[in-house]
Amino acid sequence: MWNFIIIMTAGLWVFSGSGGGGTVPSDTSGMSQPVVVHAWLDVEQAHTSDNQLKSYGTLNGISLSDSKQDVISKLGSPAQIEHEPLSGIAVFRYPDMEVGIRSGYTEYVHVKPSATSFQVDGQRIGMTTNQIRASLGEPYFRAEDGDVYLENNNALKVFMDRDSGDIIGVDLFFDYSDS
Repeated sequence: MWNFIIIMTAGLWVFSGSGGGGTVPSDTSGMSQPVVVHAWLDVEQAHTSDNQLKSYGTLNGISLSDSKQDVISKLGSPAQIEHEPLSGIAVFRYPDMEVGIRSGYTEYVHVKPSATSFQVDGQRIGMTTNQIRASLGEPYFRAEDGDVYLENNNALKVFMDRDSGDIIGVDLFFDYSDS
C-alpha cells in the first residue's frame, strides 16, 4: 500500500508543476521531505455533539509521538517486523493492527478489519459504520475510500467499501496539510 501511495505522490508532484523547477535549500543534510497524500477540499469543520470524540490523539493506545520503545512497551514485541526500503518504514505487525515506525517514531497506526472494535483516546468504538458515526460524528470530509476526521495535525481515516458499508480499516496518521 505504501508503495502505491509513494508512486501516486511522485506522479502528482511531477504533474502539478512542482517537480524539478522549485527552489531547494542548499543544505538539506539530515532533512527528508515527508511523503504525503491528501485531498484539498473546501469544506467546513465537522460539527460534533457533546458525546462525540473531538480528539484523535491515540489509536489503540498508540500516539503519533510514541517512540519505537514506547510502542513495544505498550503492545509488546511485534509478531513480525517488515522493513519497507522505499519508504524507510518498519511495519510492526500485531494481531488486528500494525504500527509504522520511521526514524524511531510512529508514522502511522492501522487497525485491521478483523478487529471487532478499536479505541480512540481510550474510547472503545465498534467496527461498524453506525457505531463509528455515533462516536466520531460527521467526518471532516468523505473520500472515495473512506471518511476522514481531522484534529490539530492528526488525521483519523476510516477506510470503507462505499457499496457495502464494510469497514476495511482505521488509520491514524499525520495531517501535513497547511490548513
